[in-house]
Amino acid sequence: MRSKQSTTGLVAAFIIWMCITPSAHAGSKPVIIATMPALAQIAEAIGGIDVEVQSLVLVGQNPNIFFIRPSHIRNLSRADLLFSVGFGLESSWLSTLIHLSKNPKVTPGMQGYFSGDDAIEAIGVPRGMTSDTMEQWSSDTNPYWWLDPELGIKVALALAIRMSEIDPVNAERYQQRVDAFVTAIRGALPRWRDYMDLHTGAIITYHSTYVYFMKSMNIELAGFVEPKSGIEPSTRHLDNLVDIIRQKKVKLIWVEPYNSKAIAQRIADAAGIRLMVLPDSVAGFGAKGYIGMFDRMIERIARWSQ
Repeated sequence: MRSKQSTTGLVAAFIIWMCITPSAHAGSKPVIIATMPALAQIAEAIGGIDVEVQSLVLVGQNPNIFFIRPSHIRNLSRADLLFSVGFGLESSWLSTLIHLSKNPKVTPGMQGYFSGDDAIEAIGVPRGMTSDTMEQWSSDTNPYWWLDPELGIKVALALAIRMSEIDPVNAERYQQRVDAFVTAIRGALPRWRDYMDLHTGAIITYHSTYVYFMKSMNIELAGFVEPKSGIEPSTRHLDNLVDIIRQKKVKLIWVEPYNSKAIAQRIADAAGIRLMVLPDSVAGFGAKGYIGMFDRMIERIARWSQ
């Protein structure tokens, strides 16, 4: 938890910055602050040249851990729309950032705040680490919806409506772009699923990040390296995973770029399988960037599964 002293320092730095930096002038493009890179790409796909979009979390960073800087406060202070994942993913830091920004437009419940949970329902997190079932589900909500392209479509359609309400002058252009975004994803889905049918069996993942992606691509989830989010696995749990890997003939363990590869590598070595770092975001602008994330994931999985 951030100390009172460090929070006071952030506020002081922000005030100094605001005094020496010109504020945004009237008539400028709407400013959209997204919490995650993939969300920024969805907003860019809809907004195009008519908006300014920035992401708080960068590609490769852990979205569960975020350190607020004066630049984040300043950027959010001039935002017309805050686009968050929702479902608790940013709960440890976003409310503090909103408070420090002193921007009433982007507070929850206002028109300038839009979250994934405004458009979709989250799934839970599968549990039950036995060798023959993964059908038990915890009460935790899984926030990583952007890794299901069809949920990306649903959120994009709702976001386009919200952007049109904030900026009605460009509403028709937002609708045209979101239609193109939806068409592009739906056109790519059969190709992605065909690749996954050919190249994957059951998979072990480090964390629950990829569950939405796996459900969308019809990939069997065999288990998690982490028995619960943030909890390191016990020796018994690791031994159980090795048994599952052998029984289900698992070929790969997927690990996020920011999670511990050492623990997952121990399991991979013990079971004689491969460890693969799989992104949850990639660099790129708009629809090309968002679709490119799935292309990168699927190409890497196909190559490493051979």
